[in-house]
Amino acid sequence: MEDTTRRSYKTSPGRPAWIDDVTHELAGLIAFAFVGTVSPGPNNAVLWASGLRFGFRPSVPHLVGTAIGMGAIIIALAAGIGAALHAVPAAEVALKVVGSIYLLYIAFLVLRGGTVKRADVAAPLTVWQAIWFQCLNPKAWVFSVAAVASFLPPGGPMAVVAFTAVLLIVVVVSSSIWAAGGVALGHVLDDERSRRAVSVTLAALLVASVALIWI
Repeated sequence: MEDTTRRSYKTSPGRPAWIDDVTHELAGLIAFAFVGTVSPGPNNAVLWASGLRFGFRPSVPHLVGTAIGMGAIIIALAAGIGAALHAVPAAEVALKVVGSIYLLYIAFLVLRGGTVKRADVAAPLTVWQAIWFQCLNPKAWVFSVAAVASFLPPGGPMAVVAFTAVLLIVVVVSSSIWAAGGVALGHVLDDERSRRAVSVTLAALLVASVALIWI
């Protein structure tokens, strides 16, 4: 008599095989997205500085803008903008130039902020400023191109929406880690000299990220 009480843990009667495939793809996408977005970069450096100087709650608009900006890039790439950038080399160069200038400007603001009191420094990025920052952030474009090329499932608009939603959740989590890290560091750094040293470090990271764009 066949033993029907023992079943392989890899199978589940009545469950379509595509569910396992989707689960594996989703796990891979989440892992890829987290590693790609939590790694150091221009936006994360600014989030760190924002959390350090202003706290987590004032940095929330920056978090929201980061997610929206990444979503816009992902949707644009899914619509074919990525192919257009590769087809027109001048457009890629222009994006790098504009992005580099903007990142150097942000580095200047971060560096300048370490020399004045908290009340006198510029406010954290607004939602729209964060969206604009992402659109000019070369790291965001490189990550998004890799994500779309590797993990975007077939299925039309609904697939794009689901894919983008997963990425936005991961982006919010990884961005929150950097902002919270700045807050935690702010509790340790009480004197102006220490804050100045952190500002110089963050500005140097932004300048280094610009150099990496052209290597």
